[in-house]
Amino acid sequence: MRVLQVIHGYPMRFNAGSEVYTQALSQGLAERHEVHVFTRYEDPFRPDYTLRQERDPDDPRIALHLVNMPNSRDGYRHAGVDQRFAEVLETLQPHVVHVGHLNHLSTSLLEQAASRRVPIVFTLHDYWLMCPRGQFMQMHPEDPQDLWAACEGQEDRKCAERCYARYFSGAAEERETDVAHWADWVGRRMTHVRRMAGLVDAFIAPSRYLLQRFQELPLPAHKLHSLDYGFDLGRLSGRVRQPEQDFVFGYIGTHIPAKGIHHLIEAFGRVRGPARLRIHGRPRGASTESLQALARALPGDAGARVEWLPEYRNPDIVRDVFDHVDAIVVPSIWAENSPLVIHEALQARVPVITADAGGMREYVQDGVNGLLFAHRDAMALARAMQRLVDEPALAARLGARGYLQSESGDVPDMKDHVHDVEALYARVIRDKRATRPPTRPGPWRITFDTNPDDCNLRCIMCEEHSPHSDKQLVRKAAGLPRRRMPIALLRRILEDSRDTPLREIIPSTMGEPLLYPHFDELIEVCREQGLLMNLTTNGTFPRLGAREWARRLVPILSDVKISWNGATRATQEAIMPGTCWERVLENLRTFIAERDARARAGGHRCRVTLQLTFLETNVGELADIVRLAASLGVDRVKGHHLWAHFEQIKNLSMRRDPESIRRWNAAVREARRAVAEHPLAGGRHLLLENLHELAEGAVDDIAPGARCPFLGKEAWVSALGRFDPCCAPDAQRRSLGEFGDLIQVGIQDVWTGVPYQRLRETYQEQPLCRGCNMRQPVEVGP
Repeated sequence: MRVLQVIHGYPMRFNAGSEVYTQALSQGLAERHEVHVFTRYEDPFRPDYTLRQERDPDDPRIALHLVNMPNSRDGYRHAGVDQRFAEVLETLQPHVVHVGHLNHLSTSLLEQAASRRVPIVFTLHDYWLMCPRGQFMQMHPEDPQDLWAACEGQEDRKCAERCYARYFSGAAEERETDVAHWADWVGRRMTHVRRMAGLVDAFIAPSRYLLQRFQELPLPAHKLHSLDYGFDLGRLSGRVRQPEQDFVFGYIGTHIPAKGIHHLIEAFGRVRGPARLRIHGRPRGASTESLQALARALPGDAGARVEWLPEYRNPDIVRDVFDHVDAIVVPSIWAENSPLVIHEALQARVPVITADAGGMREYVQDGVNGLLFAHRDAMALARAMQRLVDEPALAARLGARGYLQSESGDVPDMKDHVHDVEALYARVIRDKRATRPPTRPGPWRITFDTNPDDCNLRCIMCEEHSPHSDKQLVRKAAGLPRRRMPIALLRRILEDSRDTPLREIIPSTMGEPLLYPHFDELIEVCREQGLLMNLTTNGTFPRLGAREWARRLVPILSDVKISWNGATRATQEAIMPGTCWERVLENLRTFIAERDARARAGGHRCRVTLQLTFLETNVGELADIVRLAASLGVDRVKGHHLWAHFEQIKNLSMRRDPESIRRWNAAVREARRAVAEHPLAGGRHLLLENLHELAEGAVDDIAPGARCPFLGKEAWVSALGRFDPCCAPDAQRRSLGEFGDLIQVGIQDVWTGVPYQRLRETYQEQPLCRGCNMRQPVEVGP
């Protein structure tokens, strides 16, 4: 997938929270995706809007597209930025655009992505979309000297009176004119921002607090997703506190008033006892000089115990910062939403002192993993700091708890966070595809026989791998290579299926698809093209295990059909030689648990199905399979009657004679009673599919007069590129004719071609179709 990140700055040029997060996310995504970043640089000696390309010096996999913006102050639309962004879009053709911040860039660049139907995800890091200053702070209405009073919400005239007119107006007699001017400016900005927000497909809020605040814009609830940041846990491990006599408080961040460093310095001046304050960050001219002057004015030797340290490299935060502090202070006077420094400190097991406001209090519980103080109250902050100086053992106890939202105390791992972000990308791409009505005919689903020769089981009814089949031995004796579909062929067929009704694909149903060498690429194809995958697997979850496969697959699955042929170990292992009953049972539980956890978090929920072949061997356990499925949280039990490929298994068919049909009908009735008696969570009932009672004539025709469920709706493609019209056994469906080699021709040519259209009109004349197991019979009475 090609991902284009958009952020107003990128390390090391700009090193605040949203910039650091965007870099970390980009590096995580680059493990599996092609990642580009559209961002800014400031060079007064080059023309505005000049575009240059670089590579991330910390990760050369990431391409940077930098637009020169040395002169942008409080602008929100820049045609020059929009033009450069349009050029990048045309060159890259990204599958998704992920915006982190648009300040110093241009809000209207969203129109460039939306006009090209590129899905847009937007992570909210502050209030800039609602508040032109970004942090909901204002000049106090009654005290012009108070530049940083709290603001409760956006209003056009209030923004003009308390912020913009006071910033930019001249003489006092001009103030009212300026208020009117800026009120109009703010109104136009907000109208524009609301229109741009309507172009965004999904917003991510890293805290519940921010999620609630943005309902004021308003943003539609269905577009808002709560997802905390992810972190490189390895980078935050190995803290070893270097011994010192004094208790050391640390501050990490920019030297701007909103961060409350002035309150921190004032509070530190009131702390008594052996304590030091270390302030890390890039100097910001007059702001830093003013803060240093404030520190020098502290009483006694307090000013000498304030240390000003340079900006650190984020990968070195443990060595350069956390090894040398006993507690981190986050004194922000704006209601921050989810400060990275709080997460990083908690992961390093450093206690945090922060305000009881905004998203800050979501991650720190007073007396559990840190201390809270009354927001904007320097005296309250001083009391919290004094408590740790007086009780140094308390800091170690608080720090040991870590992140409260997990039992382990660990913050979200960036690897898991990337899975969550990928899932959201897949959803918005899929939703965008769904909004485009098809303009060409085609199947709604295609089954690709990706790897029919690869399987780790030998199920007795399998056309390819049964102990009764000699197909694999014959191929091996002939020196034939394993049939594995070239991923380029699969991609080309899907590309040829754009603007058709296609919405999902099925990988190999004759082999184990999770053994397909290009399966990871297949997942990416689904994400890129907005397609769902309908997976049939044998329950062993080879290579990665059930949990990791669930993390990768659940976001793109419509259904996972797990081959399941017994309610007891003996039956399951007899029908599916090579399987292990306890292991596949545990795999099923693990997969469902992961699926359900993601659904509870607001993610996509796929269906889980147990899929059977109906056999004399397992018909007596049919109701028990239903009961087992219900107890595990499975959504559906489905199956089909036996295709008797081999003489040795013909006596297992439940359609072989009237007596076997009567036993089958009795088993169906018992299975239906089991469904009624064992509801799922929430009162839902397990779905039964293809469990129909049969008439005695089903020996010859399972559903007299029934229509084919596949023709004109679905397609099959063999590993070698042959188009097939249905899922009948390979040798039998060849009797329906030859329709086309998709290595040579496009699927559109086959779908609309004469041979396929003729079959659609005449299939009921075909012996194979008249005896097909897959048609739906008319229900008969008991």
